[in-house]
Amino acid sequence: MPIVLSFDAVSAGDRTEVWHEACSETFVGVDVQGVPEEPIGGSIRAYDLGDLFVGEIDASGQYMARTQRLIGRADEHYLLLGMQTRGTGRVTQGDRRTVLNPGDCAVFESHRPFELNFDAAFDLWVFAFPWHLVRLGEHDRRQLAALRVDARTGLAGVASRALLDLARHSEELAGPPPDGALALANDLLVALLSAPLSESRQLTGSLSRTLPLRIKDYINQRLADPTLTPAEVAAAFGISTRYLHRLFEAEHETVARYIRGRRLERCRLRLLDPRYSTLPISTLAFDAGFGDLSGFNRAFKAKYGVSPRQLRRTGGFRPS
Repeated sequence: MPIVLSFDAVSAGDRTEVWHEACSETFVGVDVQGVPEEPIGGSIRAYDLGDLFVGEIDASGQYMARTQRLIGRADEHYLLLGMQTRGTGRVTQGDRRTVLNPGDCAVFESHRPFELNFDAAFDLWVFAFPWHLVRLGEHDRRQLAALRVDARTGLAGVASRALLDLARHSEELAGPPPDGALALANDLLVALLSAPLSESRQLTGSLSRTLPLRIKDYINQRLADPTLTPAEVAAAFGISTRYLHRLFEAEHETVARYIRGRRLERCRLRLLDPRYSTLPISTLAFDAGFGDLSGFNRAFKAKYGVSPRQLRRTGGFRPS
């Protein structure tokens, strides 16, 4: 694996610019800034294994940022796997921030802004997989931003050691770039990510199972709001209105019918509760989110077989 850059012959004043160009040409474009009172130093070693790019950054502390401006200039997008072997780093992408210690890995995407922070000297191996060739499903790909993997033990440990072995001995692969390198690395990547992605799937499944309950609780807390609509409920949970309606298909009722049913039930219970006996029926209806008293009376009688006034007067028993 040849040395792409070292600072042996680079003046201190030119190091930041040269380092910036080296990082950009070897991996993906990033803005680089050294830590205060310490010039950038170190080396980059890189190797081209066909469609897979592998390299080692052994350097002084620094800050790297992949900005939207740099993303706009890129011709290719990559899934980047960083493997920390020395020092401590921090990876930030989207709303996820991950701390890396030796033996940890992180996955991040070149087509979204990210930041890498190293307060002191570090050693980081980087694997750049062409995004369109990564053997992961779309659901799994959405979980990858700044995903941390403890690669010291278990299957992740075996996979990470195999990837590092491939990287460290890639210069021994004589001849043109081997076609099987990307396939092998892809298999190792999937093995490396299997545990955290499995946990993510389990969490997603758990959230999916509890989502209808959380939606119903949200609705019950806001029944008094006459403007409560399915669209508002869907927006509150970051889902589409269509998906919200699909969730309620399992309940054999529409979202709007569920909201109206809960409002009617609230009124029924309060009509039977002595604590609300002095309140006008219109007040109970409006407090439950009904904006039309005549419409409320019709819906109440259709559901319970008696009018609100009759229910209050008879205490729940229909008059004979």
